[in-house]
Amino acid sequence: MATFDLKDECLKDEKILDCTAGASSFTSKLSDKGYDVTAVDVLYGADPDVLKKRCEDDFDILLEVHSGLDHKVDWIFFRSSEDMIKGRVAVYKAFINDYKKGKGKRYIKAELPCLPFKDNIVSLVLCSNLLFLYDDSLSYDFQMKSVREMLRVTSREVRIYSLFRHRRMSEISPFVERIMEDLEGYANLKILKLNYRFREGGDEMMRIIKEV
Repeated sequence: MATFDLKDECLKDEKILDCTAGASSFTSKLSDKGYDVTAVDVLYGADPDVLKKRCEDDFDILLEVHSGLDHKVDWIFFRSSEDMIKGRVAVYKAFINDYKKGKGKRYIKAELPCLPFKDNIVSLVLCSNLLFLYDDSLSYDFQMKSVREMLRVTSREVRIYSLFRHRRMSEISPFVERIMEDLEGYANLKILKLNYRFREGGDEMMRIIKEV
């Protein structure tokens, strides 16, 4: 919620799509509150036990990546590395439990830039930690097609977090400016500061309002 500057009271009438959602508890938490939310990821066709093992393996990698990088982390959202570990474990466990119940319904196997949905079928699309972040491996063409695809399925807006590069976390991806220029006249794009920050520099998101 903090990552995308979302508030509970603003989501009640929304139809939300979380793109490349991974092992996130976002869909689980909002579904429990009765909100209309769907998550997509290429991994969602897998058996729950297979995904559970994948989560555990990825968690080990996460710990290795963060080892020795405490000085590059803003310990506001998480109070310490131990608190981060506790939070991450709770997230993936909540995801697995809900995935068992919602596989094929609110958890759909799909990947950008091709989403299996009709035009304007949702009102809000969210995409975190994929576009811009991996500009060294995901081409500009892929990222532009992905943004256009998310705009196709939403009737109103897309939010993308974060804008910084994976290997240079204090540097905004050059794709940000290119996408803003190339979508001029097609959508209204803004860069917004967030109260949320974990990794150094990761406190901005792109908000794209679709122009009908």
